[in-house]
Amino acid sequence: MGLFGKWLGAGQGAAAPELLAAIERAVDLVEPRLKEVGGYPERYRGAVARALEHAAVLADQVPGLVHVSREAYASDPLVHALFASPDDIHAALCVSQAMRDYRRDHPEAGEVYALICMQRGSKSLLGMEVDGDRLRHDVPQQAVFFAEHTVVDPGRTEAEARAHMARGFFDSLAAHVRLRVEARRQEKMALEQVRDEWLARLRGAGSDRRAEYQAGLEQTLARLGEVAASLDLRRYGDDFDAVMLVPERHVYLERTALALDGMGLLREPCTGDCRRVEFCDLVGRDRRRWTVAVMYCDRVHEEASLGDRLLLAQRWLGL
Repeated sequence: MGLFGKWLGAGQGAAAPELLAAIERAVDLVEPRLKEVGGYPERYRGAVARALEHAAVLADQVPGLVHVSREAYASDPLVHALFASPDDIHAALCVSQAMRDYRRDHPEAGEVYALICMQRGSKSLLGMEVDGDRLRHDVPQQAVFFAEHTVVDPGRTEAEARAHMARGFFDSLAAHVRLRVEARRQEKMALEQVRDEWLARLRGAGSDRRAEYQAGLEQTLARLGEVAASLDLRRYGDDFDAVMLVPERHVYLERTALALDGMGLLREPCTGDCRRVEFCDLVGRDRRRWTVAVMYCDRVHEEASLGDRLLLAQRWLGL
């Protein structure tokens, strides 16, 4: 599982080298100069330890395993619901940069565990429905579909893949911290532009507008001073605390149960060939929801070989 697998068990004791390594990783992702400021690394110990704990819990809660293959598409209703066709399975397993790197780094691996992420949506359509001994046409229906399949964090074992997921969740929390800082930097730049505009107005202002412009300048300078002070490196610890001490507000999982039939149509109440399927959604820093699961494929080379042939055919055809 690498170093991050050790971090997951790191405590908050002063002699925890794994926790120190996690602090260094988080600081490098946010602002490496923080290492030169007094209080490093102790200032970040509590926040980073809490973020590590949350990342590990999330990685453990991602549902799985979902056995992904052409055969599973034909036999497993869940796999059939997640992919529009067997070719989509090949695309997810072969086009993904993470999977290409995995096959390059582990050419001997015949199987893979990974996090698969998808965008879930629904669309209205008109279909047919059996009502007793009558076949009804143009019945309003809702179909659930999945798009933008992305495979990330592959591993040779489930434990290794989940450790990679935990690292990704941890990095996402660090990205939240960085975005807080970046937002203030952008605000500072905007305020500096407004300040310059007020100064330009004041230089050419008549007596009737001078007081107004002066008040606007002073208000801008006051806010600019506050933002500039917040960008002092010694204040960055507050950003770590704001995100990593309450990580569940920034990266979290939500579960949704839907009643689906074999064609992926919503059915309420759930009757006949309908089954209730629970989907797990990951919400991160961009607030988009990704339906996620831990997938397993035991035919990596076969899927990759077919995927490579399909890509080659597309090139020859000019697609």
